[in-house]
Amino acid sequence: MSKQSIYKLDGKSPEEVKKSFVHYMGDKNATSKQIKDAANSRYAKIDAIGLVCELCQKHFKVNNVFKVIDAGKISIVSKALTTLINAGGEEGVIKELKNIRSYINKYRDFLTYCANLSEEFLDSTTPYDFINDPDKPFITEEIFNEIVELLFRKKNIILQGAPGVGKTFLAKKIAYQLIGMKKDKNIETVQFHQSYSYEDFIQGIRPTTSGEFIIRNGIFYNFCEKAKEQPEDTFVFIIDEINRGNLSKIFGELLMLIEYDKRSPRYALKLTYSEEDSNRFYVPENVYIIGCMNTADRSIAIVDYALRRRFAFCDIKPEFGESFKNYLGTTLSKEFVNELCLKINRVNDIICASSTLGKGLEIGHSYFCQLSSVEDEREWWQSICKFELFPYLREICFDNEELCDELCQILRN
Repeated sequence: MSKQSIYKLDGKSPEEVKKSFVHYMGDKNATSKQIKDAANSRYAKIDAIGLVCELCQKHFKVNNVFKVIDAGKISIVSKALTTLINAGGEEGVIKELKNIRSYINKYRDFLTYCANLSEEFLDSTTPYDFINDPDKPFITEEIFNEIVELLFRKKNIILQGAPGVGKTFLAKKIAYQLIGMKKDKNIETVQFHQSYSYEDFIQGIRPTTSGEFIIRNGIFYNFCEKAKEQPEDTFVFIIDEINRGNLSKIFGELLMLIEYDKRSPRYALKLTYSEEDSNRFYVPENVYIIGCMNTADRSIAIVDYALRRRFAFCDIKPEFGESFKNYLGTTLSKEFVNELCLKINRVNDIICASSTLGKGLEIGHSYFCQLSSVEDEREWWQSICKFELFPYLREICFDNEELCDELCQILRN
């Protein structure tokens, strides 16, 4: 059975939706300690939980949660459970409510996954507007529009920031906004690394299965040729970890061709591996480039100054404002969310003020965005600290153990 038939929910009965959910649980959560047998897990039996049925009846006038196939509506159920949890009560009752909320959040994630797959398979051209996006980044509308406008003007931008600030996620949303719709076929994403080369990106000589060698075009070359065939459309090329590659080597003659005022056949060049009679290459004006750069990795070389001139650099900061708090509030208690934000903001203030660290090494918000498996918020926080935040702080404070201990103590208390 194809992915499309499994995860396309329109027209399915509640029992069929449940079967798709069970498949998702086994397929996407096979390593989870809570899910050993997806079909018999409590996650797959949420339609039999009385409280869930009551909430569905109250909000949607249906008595079966699997009749609700909209992730936004399921978020309403999750918020209702959070309200009950925050109201307090016996420890055992609160624990059970948190468990139920965890099951509901997993179902919400399943519905979101199905919706995203539907867009991919159906080549969705749904209009996109940041204001109406229920899954938007946490940055303000003003900053988001400023970045989109900058990309439109400059043609090439780099989103730079500390780990966990959602650069790649934001890049996709910027692409949607620039295109005006969720048109994934007009977006290409690659990730640079130390072995990535000009031959992978633009053009090179490659062996065939028959032992011959031929000139083969790279991913960016093919992307540009596709854009030339549809001059009325907008195309966005996203480069994740752009500063991990040898940029001068990878871009080659593109260092000139990607400039915003060189996007025409007038500036076309003969490529390194091109045949004598080959057409010259240029980057069309309807191609835009978004690079994502991690500012925390000490192993990465400084970006080439020639490349810096071709790109505009946008600082992406950790966001722990109201949008972030509202998102966490769908699963975590309000008091705990405020406590979490106070701790992280205090740590980030110290990091920014440190002469040996600085704002490029702050803790990002995306460390805390995986909420579907939360059963006990304190245990969830302790796990993130122990296995993600503390190792990161030890790495950036490798020459200052005293500072590392201070930062870890703030998070621990």
